Amino acid sequence: MDKNLKQLLKQANSLEELVDLIKQVDFSDIKSTEISLIDKSIKKLSEKPEFKIAYLGNYTIEPLPSYVNVFSAYEGIIAGEYIGSYQQYFQELLNPNSPLINYNPDLIYLDISLRELQPKIYYEYSSLSVDERKNSLNFIISHISDWLKVALNQTSANILISNFLQPSFYKTGIADLNQEYGESEFYLELNLALLRLLKKESRVHLFDLERLASRFGKEQVQNAKMYYIAKMEWRENFLPTIARELIRYIKAIKGYTKKCLVLDLDNTLWGGVVGEEGVMGIKIGQGDPVSEAFLEFQRKIKTIKDRGILLAICSKNNLNDALEAFEKRPEMPLKKSDFSAMEINWERKHENLQKIASTLNIGTDSLVFIDDNPAECSLVTQMMPEVKTILLPSDPATYSELLDQLNEFEKVQILQDDLGKATQYIQNKQREEHKQQIGDLASYLESLGTEIKIWEATEEDLPRVHQLFSKTNQFNLTTIRYSMAEVEQFFQDSNYDLTVISAHDNFGEIGIIALYLVDLREKPDLLIDSLIMSCRAMGRGIETAIVNHLKTKYLSNHPEMQLSATYIPTKKNKPVVDFFEQQGFEVVEKQQTGTNKYILKSESAKLIDSSWIKIII
Repeated sequence: MDKNLKQLLKQANSLEELVDLIKQVDFSDIKSTEISLIDKSIKKLSEKPEFKIAYLGNYTIEPLPSYVNVFSAYEGIIAGEYIGSYQQYFQELLNPNSPLINYNPDLIYLDISLRELQPKIYYEYSSLSVDERKNSLNFIISHISDWLKVALNQTSANILISNFLQPSFYKTGIADLNQEYGESEFYLELNLALLRLLKKESRVHLFDLERLASRFGKEQVQNAKMYYIAKMEWRENFLPTIARELIRYIKAIKGYTKKCLVLDLDNTLWGGVVGEEGVMGIKIGQGDPVSEAFLEFQRKIKTIKDRGILLAICSKNNLNDALEAFEKRPEMPLKKSDFSAMEINWERKHENLQKIASTLNIGTDSLVFIDDNPAECSLVTQMMPEVKTILLPSDPATYSELLDQLNEFEKVQILQDDLGKATQYIQNKQREEHKQQIGDLASYLESLGTEIKIWEATEEDLPRVHQLFSKTNQFNLTTIRYSMAEVEQFFQDSNYDLTVISAHDNFGEIGIIALYLVDLREKPDLLIDSLIMSCRAMGRGIETAIVNHLKTKYLSNHPEMQLSATYIPTKKNKPVVDFFEQQGFEVVEKQQTGTNKYILKSESAKLIDSSWIKIII
């Protein structure tokens, strides 16, 4: 590391200044002592971590947490760590007053060394009988299953459990592949059994260490000497790879997934300039290396869309030329219909990005913008620092790999609602066009034929419920970010009413778009703890229909009851600043922070017209 930068990192006076300096660090060849230096500076300047991680295992896990802390800070997340005692990952969970339980982590990362847990499997596999091998596999899975049950009961954390590395060399050499229940078969079955076990729990995830080691190079990830000296399982140069993978989970769990990938066209989606080379002259498809590189890049982008990420185009181009390319080059994997928004003109790109965000009704901080032009990227970065802007390298053969390196589009689970998102935004555009044709708002709302279905959340709904809590900003009266464990607790506790709402209309299915959480513990005063609705359903009266439903459910024929509610202002939920007042709630407290508290008594609970919305219960 540059000496001057190192000194600046030591002398940083604020966390913001430190994070800016961290972004100047070249991590490609950084030393562990330099990572430690940065980590100490982070701890000195941060009051408390925003994401707490507990590292558990049966080997020496340091200095992995320092790498995670530094890389997290680079991403704008201040992480903290608890490092479990050696070999005590079970005992610390069983003790209700242990430091682990008191730390109350957001994430528990468990990595078990097989040579410590089952040394005979690790060292003496060839001398074991088939029954002994199978019994060992069952023991390992049972051991992890038992630990997992305790971890889920004792903590509210998300849990990551590493799988096991298949040996680089088998005890019986190449003959292993022809042996009955050889090592290769054992490790494949072990990791598959672990994967199937962890899939059963919504806040438990597999950490695919086997894949990371294979990508890094299996013969380079372990250091026998350091294991003998300090029981360290991994070479230090492998730790950045593990840390970066952990960052993917942290960002996904925190709900920091970006919503839209915005792409340039010329020399980004295809080689060449369509306005100069013509539609048939641009490079995309089979036949030459450059064309095939762009073909692969488009295929990779298509997989991003399949995660539920929206695609958009922001290009300085003639509109007709660009659209003609999609029409006349059928070999392109991406079609015009894959893009939820297009700004193809000669306006400045940061202004067009703003239009794209407005069209999709999402924040500009939800955008990732990719372009091949350094000047355009520089201007967007300057004018819109909240947009993740990526300058493509000179070689198109590396474009697909660049997408693989991004962690902005990670999700721990892809839900059914995610898969239909692009279609839903296209339908929204059709609704808007229909609205312009009709002109009259009342006639437009009536013509939509909107139906909403309201039901108490089921266990299958909980991942979507958690997603709504994590990612909804505009129509979110309190913006409380409940964890998956808290969502599960609300679901199981009869003192709470956790209800979800789906919608569809004449243009198509909109999916689960809203929820409410009512705290019933202080009857007759019932608290609307949370009322959340996806931005794509705003502006058609669904929110009023939901509140009418609440009034009918809890206040009609119950004169002793009242509903209380709170509005807590954020940068993004200004659209609902007056919502409760519009629904007939009385303001009972106004705070200087902008937080308002409301009450609606039974005798004042008048239904507000939303007759164009049909409710199915």
